[in-house]
Amino acid sequence: MSVARKVVGNPELADRLSAGELVELLEEARSVFRSEPQLLELEGSALVVGDTHGDFESSRRALSEGAKLTLFLGDYVDRGLEQLKNVNFLLAEKVERPERVYLLRGNHESPLMNYGYGFYWEVVGRYGPRAYRMYAEVFSSMPYAAVLNGEVFAVHGGVAEGLSSVETVRGLPKGDLEPSNPIALQLLWNDPDESVEYFAPSPRGPGINLYGRRAVEEFFAANGLKLMVRAHEYFPEGFHEYFGGMVLSLFSCRYYPATRPKAALLEGASWRLVALT
Repeated sequence: MSVARKVVGNPELADRLSAGELVELLEEARSVFRSEPQLLELEGSALVVGDTHGDFESSRRALSEGAKLTLFLGDYVDRGLEQLKNVNFLLAEKVERPERVYLLRGNHESPLMNYGYGFYWEVVGRYGPRAYRMYAEVFSSMPYAAVLNGEVFAVHGGVAEGLSSVETVRGLPKGDLEPSNPIALQLLWNDPDESVEYFAPSPRGPGINLYGRRAVEEFFAANGLKLMVRAHEYFPEGFHEYFGGMVLSLFSCRYYPATRPKAALLEGASWRLVALT
């Protein structure tokens, strides 16, 4: 029996893998992600999940909903209490059910963030630097965005300055341990802001932007979109709407103060919240 199948059958094994089992799981996951395009095109109802940051319980609850598709928007590690368990469980689910479980890249799927926020040290402490290098290669192979049913844009951070067509995402480089392409960086890092019209520099750092209603409206019009669903920000209630409902932001990690983690079940561009508690 493969390691992925064992973990899916008994998720409690996800953080108890031997070094050899971990290598097998990471090699299989890397292969699956490398076969996927940078822009996923998905059809059907989908449960969409925001940042989990080591919250294994939220991830397990999301997958237990039994949705036709489950799409995670990134940030699987760092900060949370069960980083290894969470990411290994999700990778095993992806390997076993590649056409039902989808994992996008978030801004924490990078060495710089993992070094600063804990995941690097946890992996190296248990398995050594080679294992972390394999995680980094897996993360760098994850897709950047998805289009659901031709009308919903799903991404970790949001629209990017210089991105007019979703088709541009297909050509973004795969395998960059740290995203060097300016559009790729913004897809992972940008935030919506009601006070901004188009784009403005973000306090998060160089090359990162805030985006406003007009930027979203023009991106939607150019691509036939009705909704964007994204993650990347903490909200105690687990979700927030921007720009009159054009953008839905989800937060799915219970390890922040007073958080009620949520996911959203999408049918076309309509959605309803799903509590992960």
